[in-house]
Amino acid sequence: MIVLPRWLITAEKMKPVFLFACLTVLSLGSCSWVPSAGPSASEVAEQSQPEGQILFDIVEVDQRVVSTLLAQPKESFAARFTSGAEPSPIKIAVGDTISVSIWESAAGGLFSEAPSSVPTGSPSGVEPLAPESQPAPGELRDQLGAGPPASATPEARPGGPPRETLQPGAYGGAPGGHVEVIPELQVGSDGAISVPYAGRVPAAGRSPEEVQHTIEARLALKALQPQALVIVRKTEANAVTVTGEAVTRSTRIPLSPGGSRLLEVVAAAGGLNAPPQEIFVKLSRGGVSATIPYRRLVSNPAEDIYAQPDDVLTLVRVPQTFSVFGATDRNAQIPFDTEQLSLSEALGKSQGLRDDLAKPEGVFLFRYEHDSIVRALDQPIASGTMGGVSPIVYRFNLRDGQSYLLAQQFPIEDKDVIFVADAPAVRSYKFATLLSGITGPIITGLLVCQNGKC
Repeated sequence: MIVLPRWLITAEKMKPVFLFACLTVLSLGSCSWVPSAGPSASEVAEQSQPEGQILFDIVEVDQRVVSTLLAQPKESFAARFTSGAEPSPIKIAVGDTISVSIWESAAGGLFSEAPSSVPTGSPSGVEPLAPESQPAPGELRDQLGAGPPASATPEARPGGPPRETLQPGAYGGAPGGHVEVIPELQVGSDGAISVPYAGRVPAAGRSPEEVQHTIEARLALKALQPQALVIVRKTEANAVTVTGEAVTRSTRIPLSPGGSRLLEVVAAAGGLNAPPQEIFVKLSRGGVSATIPYRRLVSNPAEDIYAQPDDVLTLVRVPQTFSVFGATDRNAQIPFDTEQLSLSEALGKSQGLRDDLAKPEGVFLFRYEHDSIVRALDQPIASGTMGGVSPIVYRFNLRDGQSYLLAQQFPIEDKDVIFVADAPAVRSYKFATLLSGITGPIITGLLVCQNGKC
């Protein structure tokens, strides 16, 4: 005859209670009740195409996938704005302020008085002074006896703009020559400027050299071998607008006659006021816009193209981040600290996979890709997508050594989400822990009953 232990007999008497406890444990043992940081690797695959619909594509990452992504063209100033390879010629515009200098080969011409004779008793055979030792214009006139000292300030002449008269030797002119300077001439609404004895000279839409030739041609029969020099002093048309929250000051930067590159324009506006890796540069020209990272503008000289008149350069600050979830030592939103970041570097910033939780075959990267990239990967476009983008989940098997090499090449983009699934044994461990927490009090109660206290 078999004698049952007393505690088992007691348990038999408590069969309804024991049965209820077992049902409770079994219900809690289902996968939906086990705590988890996210779906399992198999659940991610199952949820991608429920009931024939494509919610997202799962792409197993191999060398072909990485090569396809790296081969995709990036936004480029050099490719989008081919006219920026050479500096744009400076053209005079309506409203510009220019100065005109006119040289004559000798005194007594159209713009000067005839020279007076040298006073008797003046020393003869005196060696000419070196350029750095030549007297000032006023002193020279006193020595030559040519009347009162000349003034370097503009003199008003009836019917003409303010002019400056400089004496021989000024601006490196010949000792017997003369130069007339008209310091400020504004291009009128008709696109012309007024030059004494030359009339209204067309200027708008022309280069300074073209205006010089016109002035010389008109004065050829009136002045003594005239030569002209036209300099643009102030201009609003030949300038670039620099603006945005990432630039020190928003302003208009005049272009250099020899050409100004984009980085030179940014420097002239005071430089940056934010970390370079967070700054994007948008160039708008002739109704066309393109945006590239500032770091690429610095690192790739081909992108530092010449600015052109009326360009708008906008510098915006866009912090680049990616998020990490699942079985890693650090679940967080992590900022970029470089322009380019690989998956291996991103996992390193999250302190790597947890060896007690992670499933190396279940490393996923969630991203929205343009439809052109989805097609290049030979994947179907997800159902109901809008805006030309489709969700894709890239899967890495880090149990394969080659995957670490692929992870070094795989580029991380702004707002990517990395998820590391738990290993299957982790769920069993969590279930056992949960089961122990529930059945422990029940077993304790049964043992109490066995001692006859229930």
